[in-house]
Parts: sequence; C-alpha cells; structure tokens
Amino acid sequence: MTEESQKTRPNCGQCGKPAVMVIEEMPLCIDCEYKFQQSRWMVFAQNAAMYNMADRQMTAVTGMPHLSSQIDIPNAPVPPLHYNNQNVTVQGGTVGAINFGNVNDIQVSLQTLTQNGEIGFADALADVTNAILESNEIAEDQKNELLEQVAFLSSQATSEPNDRKPGMIKSVLGTVSEGAGAVKALSDAWGAVEPLLKGHFGIG
Repeated sequence: MTEESQKTRPNCGQCGKPAVMVIEEMPLCIDCEYKFQQSRWMVFAQNAAMYNMADRQMTAVTGMPHLSSQIDIPNAPVPPLHYNNQNVTVQGGTVGAINFGNVNDIQVSLQTLTQNGEIGFADALADVTNAILESNEIAEDQKNELLEQVAFLSSQATSEPNDRKPGMIKSVLGTVSEGAGAVKALSDAWGAVEPLLKGHFGIG
C-alpha cells in the first residue's frame, strides 16, 4: 500500500480504521465488514431454522408430506486474517518476511471450526493471529515462530482427539503464553483464547 493511498482511503464509519469497502454507502474496514456479514448470517440462520421447524411441525400435525423443501443454512462467515489491513488470501509464499504458509494453515483451521459451529473459538484464534501480524513490537522472525505455533494449535484443535499430541500441545501453549505476555495487544488476545484452547484440549 502506498503512502498516497493510505492518505486518500476513507476511514471505517464504525471504528475509524482504514476502510476497504463500502456497504450501503457506509465505508467499512475488514473487521467491521466481517461483523456485518456475521450479523446478516445470524438473522438469516435464525429465520431459516424457524421456517424449517414450522414446516416439520405442520407435517407432523397434518400427517401430510413436506410441501416444500427445508432451507439449507450456509456455514457462518469465517473470521478474517489480515496484514496491514489487507485480507490475507496468499496461498503460501511470503509478504515481506512473513511466511504466509502458516497463516493459510490457520485459515483452513478457522474454516473447519466455523463449519463445526465453534464461531467464538474461531474468532478468538483469528484475534490472536491478527495481533501477531499487526504488532510493531515483535520482530519478523518471532512473528513467524508464533504463527507456526498458533498454526499447530489450531490444527490440533480441529484434529480427532486420538490424533492429538498432548505433550506438544502443552509445550506450545506454554511457549506462546510466555511470548504473548511481553506484548500488550497480543497478551489481551491470548488471554481470551488460552482458556478456550485449554478447555478444548482438556488441559487443567
């Protein structure tokens, strides 16, 4: 992103960050656009679920076959990962010194968690990843180490319990916790996801 484009880009109408799109004449940043899409999905999913339930109840009461098809409810939006306020869509490779292979692996895990209905868990992991990517206090090599560790934890979170590696999970959790404690923004994000990870893995 050039310095000129940063100056001319409008700010998000919700939070004031640089906007990347306009929805109904409202400029929105990546995170606020995700919240907008998530709220729309929640309304649609709720209405569709109520319609499907009413259809099943009518069938049960009348004894007649379904007169209409059940509405397919799509998966919830996947929380975005971004770097310098740009959506991460790189399939491997590097941007600067950041290895986006790990980021892509995290994206895959976020999609799986979202499909499994664990939206809050996916959001918390996305917040940690974005805190790492956007921090000015972490050196590039340390960022890559932390991203690799988060990628490992997120992949383990989507693995079958019998396929997980408890010893490595505990070790990586301790390493990330130690590294996150030195950076305020990362510490806050990690503080939100760490208990979710421990609960998911059954670690006391």
